Amino acid sequence: MGTRLMALLAVAALTACTSPPEPPTGSPGPKLDPQAIAYDNLDFNLSRPEVFDNTCETLPSDLQSLLELRKKPYTGSGGGCHAQEEWGSLSIELFSPGAARKSKAQHFVDVWNGDRVSGHYFQRSILLDRYYATTVVTGEVNEYCTVTVDTGAERPFEVQASMKLEESTGLQAVDVDQPIDRAMRDFCPRAWETVLPLIDENGGSRAR
Repeated sequence: MGTRLMALLAVAALTACTSPPEPPTGSPGPKLDPQAIAYDNLDFNLSRPEVFDNTCETLPSDLQSLLELRKKPYTGSGGGCHAQEEWGSLSIELFSPGAARKSKAQHFVDVWNGDRVSGHYFQRSILLDRYYATTVVTGEVNEYCTVTVDTGAERPFEVQASMKLEESTGLQAVDVDQPIDRAMRDFCPRAWETVLPLIDENGGSRAR
């Protein structure tokens, strides 16, 4: 009897691990269960159009004022929208998770499962109730913070911020890391809160 009970519990646990609490796709994008961040095997959608064309031109025209930037953002030679500020730099782009795939596919699942890079800090989250996302703090002194968001397209939406070079060089010289809580508070970019709802209205990771 005890053995049978243990077997049933094992099956129940296995079922729980292989059945993530995901809603069906819909329009507008449905809300996601916060418990989903505990699962590795989510069914990521890859069929939606990308949320912008990886240039500043298709982001809001008043992006500089929206993000309270002192300098006008510019499109980089390799794509993405970038800004250099007194505190450091900011980038908004469609970015490859760095998956070691022969096909060079750029899937959010590789970020979700921590395969991109080994950072000093890694966190999964649900943004705006509708998007799966990860936050990673990297760099020799924790100078980079990257938020990667699954919009249901093949290439994730990504925002990265970093401290100015002089500050990171100074920390390296004295062998001191930026505290993770400061990186999360001051450098992890909040641009997605302002930009994403404007360029992906009614969107989400499970949006059609």
